[in-house]
Amino acid sequence: MTNTQLWEENLSLQRKSLNISFRGNDFSANLVAPAAELGPRPLVIVIHNYQGLKSFDVDVAEYLARVGFVGLAIDMYGADVPQGERDFPTEPSKIQGFQNKCFKAMVRLDHDHEYFRGLLSAWIDAGLAEASVESQTPPAAIGYCFGGMAVIEGVRGGLNLSGVVSFHGLLQTGEDPNPAHYGAERPALKLSPNNYNTNTIIVIENGADDHLVSDESKQRFFAEMEEAGVDWSFHHHAKTPHGFALPPRLGPPGRLHDAADRRSTQNMLSLFKEIFPHVAQTPVSTNASGTHIPI
Repeated sequence: MTNTQLWEENLSLQRKSLNISFRGNDFSANLVAPAAELGPRPLVIVIHNYQGLKSFDVDVAEYLARVGFVGLAIDMYGADVPQGERDFPTEPSKIQGFQNKCFKAMVRLDHDHEYFRGLLSAWIDAGLAEASVESQTPPAAIGYCFGGMAVIEGVRGGLNLSGVVSFHGLLQTGEDPNPAHYGAERPALKLSPNNYNTNTIIVIENGADDHLVSDESKQRFFAEMEEAGVDWSFHHHAKTPHGFALPPRLGPPGRLHDAADRRSTQNMLSLFKEIFPHVAQTPVSTNASGTHIPI
């Protein structure tokens, strides 16, 4: 059962597909907003894990809309991982090819910082142009795994963001902690000068047993953000693996850990109360993974 089936039906939500073209590639997104009569609301961008935009990410956008924001689940891959090819295969023989394809699309982005940031900025502009969105309010962004790395990269690039939340994301961009795991060839790393947005608050939700985030990586991140003058907090969830906020229906990337998912969702909502204090949040009893959230 998907989480949309667990929620009570709410036909007053606004739903819309968005499309942009960026440097020869076409990208799509799904926007979910509260009822039109409630007026414009702050934008929260949702960035997928390494699989690409899929139904779970749209569920996250809907969860955010039910809480009181405009959720925009964006696509960062375009034709590199075509729509309809982003669900984890049920046939074992197809798993390696699927992972290679998704990993290649991810590496293309995280090895070219200027392109990566440019695409994120294009999505921010597209979201802020929507009638359901408070255009004068800098949006938030949240992301899972690859998406968690992406939101931090947005801060490094000085993008127009009020706050970001990384759920079990890597802390550095363009680094592969498992270089022999996938067969995708790595392009040359194209660095870009950092122009940190020191008005953005970073919240990191990290599993203590996440094998992709080393102690050395954490210390480098702490030192980087302290030197840059960025406001950050880091939540370290005990006995929690990588993928703790993703439901098992996504395949092996989904290693849902109820306690960590619940607490990290509450931490996200707490950040939103800080950066969007004028929005009265509507309690929603379960998040997009189906985890119970106390109300």
